[in-house]
Amino acid sequence: METKVCKCCGRELPIEKFRVTAMGRRNTCDECVQKKIVESKQKKKEEHNAIEEAKNARLLRLNDFTPRELMQELRRRGYIGKLYFTITQTVDLENLGE
Repeated sequence: METKVCKCCGRELPIEKFRVTAMGRRNTCDECVQKKIVESKQKKKEEHNAIEEAKNARLLRLNDFTPRELMQELRRRGYIGKLYFTITQTVDLENLGE
C-alpha cells in the first residue's frame, strides 16, 4: 500500500487521502484541507461580524455629532447634495427668569 506524509499534520497516510490535482497529488491530506476551509470560513465570519459591529457603533454615535461634524461625516461617507436639518432645544420656562 502506497503512503504519503501530510505537510500540515505530519501523519503518514494512504495515498487515497490526498486529492489529485492537475499537478499531481496534494501535499496536504483531505482532513487538513477541510480543517483549513472551516477555519477560514469561521475567521471570515468573525471579521464580517466585527465590521458590522463597528458600523453599528458608528451609526449609533451619529447623535453625538455637532451639526458641522455630521455634515463632514456624511460627506466623508459619500453623501452629496443638500442637507436640511432642524435643531430642537428644550427650554425650562420655570427657571428662565432666574
